[in-house]
Amino acid sequence: MDIIEWSESLSVGIVKVDEQHKRLIQMMDELDQAIRNNESADVLEDVLTNLFNYAQAHFAVEEELFRTHRYPEMALHELEHQRFIAKAFAFKERLSSRRPGLALELLNFLSSWVLNHIELTDKRYAKFLHDCGVS
Repeated sequence: MDIIEWSESLSVGIVKVDEQHKRLIQMMDELDQAIRNNESADVLEDVLTNLFNYAQAHFAVEEELFRTHRYPEMALHELEHQRFIAKAFAFKERLSSRRPGLALELLNFLSSWVLNHIELTDKRYAKFLHDCGVS
């Protein structure tokens, strides 16, 4: 699977969120480069830790917007975030096994999840928040 590249088609029209999405995609590219360069498990773990920490900070920003503006699908969206974090950390734990292909499997999961989440779930809240004056 190819790594996601940022394009305006991924924009939700909320500057801070779009900037964070761009950074997440950039961090996935950094993970891809580490895998391609056959970096050590320690390097991969550091890249993943940074990515996951950033993802959690990004989720907190979205969730604060939901609470502030009383987004009706807040609970469902937060559940998606929680499931992502649980699955991502489960992958990270398995990386220590150094099973061939596992890092690539993780990267494919991340790319697919982020793309689907932005295009389907995040774009759903965008209209609601725009109607509340968020840009």
